[in-house]
Amino acid sequence: MTRAELQSFLSGTHNAVIGVNRPGNAPQLTPVWYIWDGEVFRFSTTRDRAKYRNIQRDAQISLLVDSVETHVNVVATGSATIIEENVAALSRPLLEKYIPADKLESSLSMVAGNDRVLVELRPTKILVNGVPLEG
Repeated sequence: MTRAELQSFLSGTHNAVIGVNRPGNAPQLTPVWYIWDGEVFRFSTTRDRAKYRNIQRDAQISLLVDSVETHVNVVATGSATIIEENVAALSRPLLEKYIPADKLESSLSMVAGNDRVLVELRPTKILVNGVPLEG
């Protein structure tokens, strides 16, 4: 898969599944909406979620995007960064990806509270159907 094909695939409205490390247990897996800008994945969560606490404790995460229709899966791994400032503005592209335009303005309240954060993953490794992405 080329970088352009990867960008096209990841711009689709697939869910991602986030894998974070739990202390002494199996990984925690959570479906999330995501956005990919060509370098960074972003997804949103709240401070009261287990994944937030787990990422604070151990920033190494995995992200899987899978398509049943095309039989393509993308796995990205790396260290996550939690963004706690300007979350509402930074979340707008994420909401625009998944929410119809006529419902967007009323949905912005989802990301307006102080309990919401963004998580960024700048992958150190990307696999497409188990094969490392070239370039």
